[in-house]
Amino acid sequence: MVARLSLISIFAMLFAIATSQQCYGVDGTALDKTYIPCNLSAKHSGCCASKDICLSNGLCMATTNEFIGTLRQSGCTDATGKDAACPKACPSVNNDFDGFNPVSAWSIQTCDYGRYCCRALNDRRSCCKNSTAPQINSSFKAILQLQTSTTTAVSTGKPLNATATRNPDVCKKERQDTAIVGGTIGAIFGAIIMGLAATILCMHKRERRQRRLKEHYEEQFSQTNAYRKALASSASSLRGSVTVEGTKLKSSGPD
Repeated sequence: MVARLSLISIFAMLFAIATSQQCYGVDGTALDKTYIPCNLSAKHSGCCASKDICLSNGLCMATTNEFIGTLRQSGCTDATGKDAACPKACPSVNNDFDGFNPVSAWSIQTCDYGRYCCRALNDRRSCCKNSTAPQINSSFKAILQLQTSTTTAVSTGKPLNATATRNPDVCKKERQDTAIVGGTIGAIFGAIIMGLAATILCMHKRERRQRRLKEHYEEQFSQTNAYRKALASSASSLRGSVTVEGTKLKSSGPD
């Protein structure tokens, strides 16, 4: 009973924290409740849509529809964007958008190796060769985060710096991070493959059912046509017989 009450208290506390933190877009405007802070225990945190994956650098990874895997800069709990936890890959209210047109959220497009560009979230046009679009020439360092009060971190990629020697502890940690990344990516792709397999199986069953119905109706139609032809042939024969009988009756009358 005590354990259950403690669990309820923890969830209530987390819910209170989540609802008390307001998320703001990169232009400083308030976002609706579909955007959630990535780190509830921090004073300020990057924000992502509830269906997106939080990254430690404040960016988000989309997981829905054709946008799956793309990076986004959605906003922060600091309306000014000045807090260190706020994403700063693309221009924001923090730096007056560096002279670019203000947007509520950015979509980050991958261009050549090590280079990215920023475009408005709903803009489908490529920004890689657009001189008027913000360009990012640095690599990203990002860690996956769960949207809870505690953070589970796995490395999604680290820019490598050339050094003469490497710290064994660092190497060991990187190997562990890489293993965790491999497991996480494997689980994601496994779920995607299972979903595709289920969809294909459903489509196959539906197609097979439609094919059987088509064959059934074609068979019924064929039988109906055969019956109609047989009926028409019988009717024609019957009319011929009546005509012949009528002729015989006329010919057998009185002279």
